[in-house]
Amino acid sequence: MIKRKFLHTSLASALLLAGMVSAHAEETFKLTIASSHPVALPWVGLMSTLFVPEVNKRVAALNKGYKIEWREAYGGQLYKMNATLTSVEQGVTDIGWVFHSLEAAKMPLSQFGSVTPFTTDDVRIILDVANDMNEKTPALKKEWDKNNMVFLGATGVDTYHLFTKNPITSYADLSGRKISAPGSIGLWLKGSGAVPVDGSLTSYYTDIQTGVSEGTISIATGILPNKIYEVAPNITTVNIGALYIGGMAMNKDSYGRLPPEVQKIVKDVGKEYSKALGETLMQRYQGALKTMAEVGAKQSNPVRITALSDAEREKWVKTMPNLAADWAKANASKGPAKEIVKAYMHALRERGVKPARDWDEEL
Repeated sequence: MIKRKFLHTSLASALLLAGMVSAHAEETFKLTIASSHPVALPWVGLMSTLFVPEVNKRVAALNKGYKIEWREAYGGQLYKMNATLTSVEQGVTDIGWVFHSLEAAKMPLSQFGSVTPFTTDDVRIILDVANDMNEKTPALKKEWDKNNMVFLGATGVDTYHLFTKNPITSYADLSGRKISAPGSIGLWLKGSGAVPVDGSLTSYYTDIQTGVSEGTISIATGILPNKIYEVAPNITTVNIGALYIGGMAMNKDSYGRLPPEVQKIVKDVGKEYSKALGETLMQRYQGALKTMAEVGAKQSNPVRITALSDAEREKWVKTMPNLAADWAKANASKGPAKEIVKAYMHALRERGVKPARDWDEEL
């Protein structure tokens, strides 16, 4: 009798313990992932088509009963392009695309790519270097951390060209023109006589249409889905270079609530998202130019694609002020700005890049 009672008690205890473990393991994490920009843009689209399903797949493979319940809010549903950082920082979204090119005040040292143009058109190299530097450079890691964010993966864009109402056939043609450019990218117009107008892919169409600006320095993969070629049909290929513009990040508090193994998955998939973005951009770039030429041929003001001559491009490269040295000096009190430029340029050369201007040698 005593033995049977003991067995019943032991069995009951075991079942209770199993139930408790199961209840603990079957945990659902509710996460919001968002962006100011639409999914038509590669760095946003891959958040939905690659990052979310791959995280789900790997979390399920843990076999611990974990589940993520996603709320996806892209295209400015939660916030606009001027709030990409604060929205992740404050937890408006748990995960989001942070456009640090518009955040020079909060992330000054992360602007190193903007002050070193004319390096390479291969965005895969740019993103590889950016991911490496964000993992290994304490000052860059600190910029994400102090803004209550965990860096997941670098985002970038294909090489920059000019998209304007009227033709640009020489560097001198920029003088006096109002050219839209987001944040620190407006620095590339210094020395040209052009007037930079702050904006982004979500505002260029209206800005050019209404005369706020006369064109933009931008990217083919962004101009195409936003149909900006309709109001800026003159495409002048300059090849200012691909650019690291920000990254996908997670609110630090939200990240801290995840189990360590899920945190690792989020970070690992973040890097894979970044690598996939580089490959996607390289594939879409030429296609975007071709499509704009084909579709734009039917417009009342047809799309024309011309290349800025090597001589005129060289004038732009040489006439541009010493952006990197000016930036390093201005940000010396905020961290090792000069060393970051040197590390960046060195990393590019290690990967076979031959910059049109050796910014680090002018510091």
